[in-house]
Amino acid sequence: MIFVLTIAVCQRDELGLYLWPGLAMEELDFRPELKRLKPGELLELRFPSGTTLTSELLAFGIPARRLQDGTALVSLTDSVHLTISYPFAPEALPAGTELWWLREAEHSEF
Repeated sequence: MIFVLTIAVCQRDELGLYLWPGLAMEELDFRPELKRLKPGELLELRFPSGTTLTSELLAFGIPARRLQDGTALVSLTDSVHLTISYPFAPEALPAGTELWWLREAEHSEF
């Protein structure tokens, strides 16, 4: 398993549950294995109470804004946002919950 982040706040969006904070761009330089995350990956939520719940990554990326001419504007100072599946209300996901990627680290590749 690979630790991804500790959740501070979450909210429901059009796909699922949007997590904050995201992953800072600089963090991806120090943790290159996280660059391999993609929608469909299985995740584990580890609640402060000690219980766990399996989730799925629905979206992973830097938010972009499209201009009228079709050009996409992306801020490289922004964080990588994550949206996960979560069957309960956002209020049921407490701050301090850890998000883990259910993938074995392949140390030789990093």
